[in-house]
Amino acid sequence: MGKIKITKNVIFIVIIAVLVCSLAVSSFFIIRKNGKYKQVSAELDTKIANEKASSASQKSKMDDYNSKIAEYEAEIETKTNEYDKLQAELEEAKKQKEALEKENADLKRQLLAKRQAQQAEVKRLSILNSQQSPTPENAKICYLTFDDGPSDNTLKIIDILNSYGIKGTFFVIGASKTQYIKNLCDAGHTVALHSYSHNYGTIYSSVDNYLADLNKISDIVQSITGQKSMLVRFPGGGSNKVSASYCKGIMSDLTVRLPSMGYSYFDWNVSSGDADANGVPPSKLISNVVNGARGKMSICVLMHDTNAKSTTVQALPSIITSLYDMGYSFAPLTVQTYGFHHSVNN
Repeated sequence: MGKIKITKNVIFIVIIAVLVCSLAVSSFFIIRKNGKYKQVSAELDTKIANEKASSASQKSKMDDYNSKIAEYEAEIETKTNEYDKLQAELEEAKKQKEALEKENADLKRQLLAKRQAQQAEVKRLSILNSQQSPTPENAKICYLTFDDGPSDNTLKIIDILNSYGIKGTFFVIGASKTQYIKNLCDAGHTVALHSYSHNYGTIYSSVDNYLADLNKISDIVQSITGQKSMLVRFPGGGSNKVSASYCKGIMSDLTVRLPSMGYSYFDWNVSSGDADANGVPPSKLISNVVNGARGKMSICVLMHDTNAKSTTVQALPSIITSLYDMGYSFAPLTVQTYGFHHSVNN
């Protein structure tokens, strides 16, 4: 019995020892696995932390990209609006260009029409001039003309002309002695138009100013004589150059325009020289006319009827007799008389 009991105790002890060993082994493996678990867990935590950091960085980059995309979209919208605006401005510029081209074409057509009208007028005036009364064959004729009156000398000139039975032509201005225009008309002399003011700076500053001045003296003459004069002499003549100081090309215009309005304008081909100065000796005036008339069948003599030209009055009888001796007859200018036109210099 005692041996059996001992055996049982030994077995029990062995079993206990085996269990303790098994427990120890199990604990060893459990502890070892727990260390590995902690290591893996730590590694996972590290990876998770790294992924979170990477994710945060990626999110930041995405936010930057989204911000830039928003900026680009805003810039694209702005550029689109600018493009639309520029496109609209371009379309408007095209319309303006088309309008300007049309206007330019219209102006060219108008200019061409004006040039054609001018050429037609020049041709018409050429025909008209060819129809003016020519100098009679084998007859010498003189037209005595007096500018810038009436004056205190007008009545004296009328008396001299009447004494020879001669009719002259007086190109009058708006002087203080316009009442003598009636004396000229009553004596049968031709009253023609010179200007109202005889102020070059005024009358030659524009075509409109010239015509306004001409109409003013025309109205005065018509109110006194009852007739509208259509005979004109330009201050300084059709060849004057001083007009260019006030309006370029005005004489080229006026010498065509006035005939188209029915006027006849007259220059001269013999000058007494009394315009050169006041008090020119009568003998000089006489010789100027005689020498200027030599070799000419038809002469238009320029003299002046002003207060300062008393020597012209003194020379007039000798001028008339000298021209008589040269075979000239005398006549007043008419609308049909040849115009004695100078070459136009402006």
